[in-house]
Amino acid sequence: MNKILILILFPLFVFSQNIKGKITDANQQPIEGASVYLDGTTIGTVSDADGLFEITSKSKFNTLLIVKFMGYEDIYVSNPYEKSFFTFVLVPKQNEIETVLVVKDGFTRKQKLQLFREQFLGVTKYGKACKILNEDAIDFNYDLETFTFTASCPEPIKVENPLLGYVIDFDLQDFYVKFNFKTIKSINAIQSLFLGTVKYTETKIDEKIIKNRNDVYFGSAVDFFKGIIDNSWSEKKFILYEGRFPVLANDYFKVLKKDDLYEVTVTSTNKVSFSIGGIKKTNFYADFNLLYRKKRQSRVIFKTETFFVDSSGNNSHKDQIVFGGDIGQQKAGNTLPLDFEPEILEKEVEKDK
Repeated sequence: MNKILILILFPLFVFSQNIKGKITDANQQPIEGASVYLDGTTIGTVSDADGLFEITSKSKFNTLLIVKFMGYEDIYVSNPYEKSFFTFVLVPKQNEIETVLVVKDGFTRKQKLQLFREQFLGVTKYGKACKILNEDAIDFNYDLETFTFTASCPEPIKVENPLLGYVIDFDLQDFYVKFNFKTIKSINAIQSLFLGTVKYTETKIDEKIIKNRNDVYFGSAVDFFKGIIDNSWSEKKFILYEGRFPVLANDYFKVLKKDDLYEVTVTSTNKVSFSIGGIKKTNFYADFNLLYRKKRQSRVIFKTETFFVDSSGNNSHKDQIVFGGDIGQQKAGNTLPLDFEPEILEKEVEKDK
């Protein structure tokens, strides 16, 4: 007997959001087959023979609308919902000859690939299970003066994530890992960052994958921000600590609904400098510890006083909100689409009672 019972935990808006438009070249000729999608989601389509497209989402997301077509410059729209109909004119890419400067830094490509996988995909079981399908396209550089490792790729990095049932196309815009001395081991990294746009394509869905997706979602950064705007703090979820002492989250996060977004203002009474990798920092607004389900420990540092969160838990200012501990270990291999809706299996409900 199949005991799977699916429950939607977080209801979305009851109306759909339609994004329509037409894509042409400079001669007003329609372009067929251009990819149009919402960044960080599975929501997208391709333009038809008349250059027309239409995508529908159940909710408004705080993300970009992206248009891509081989041989043409990409288009990014910061507010996909600002118009009822878009007209995009694609511009051909300029032919650029890339110059690759080979500098002897003492590290092999195998070592660099290992560091990249660890810092991009992560070292969790989900990150380790991922496979980069076009590794040969990725270029690496190690600056011996600043001990900074960087990576770039002229095409989207294609990642197969079998445990979560997705293929990810990640357009890497920035990636670096910083050290205090010449080394290429992740354990010695003092700071790392990767930014870019991403498209998710679902490849498989079954009970095991649903369980894995739930495991990744609950206790993640998205779940944390969702808890802030929903005010859903409890011992079975996140407990907020300032230093070693548990505190009331409502005293530190002020949430104001603004149209389709939530404006969050964060405060703290603990205005002291902190240290990451031996480097002291003072330009921050708040520093908290988090405990999820009494066992998973994280740290979150806000270098911005105000940020925005959409109804799905996606936050702005990603480069100014830094996580350590459990959440800090969750990299690209632990990510889910913004349109992911957590489901729960019946046996998980019984376990949680």
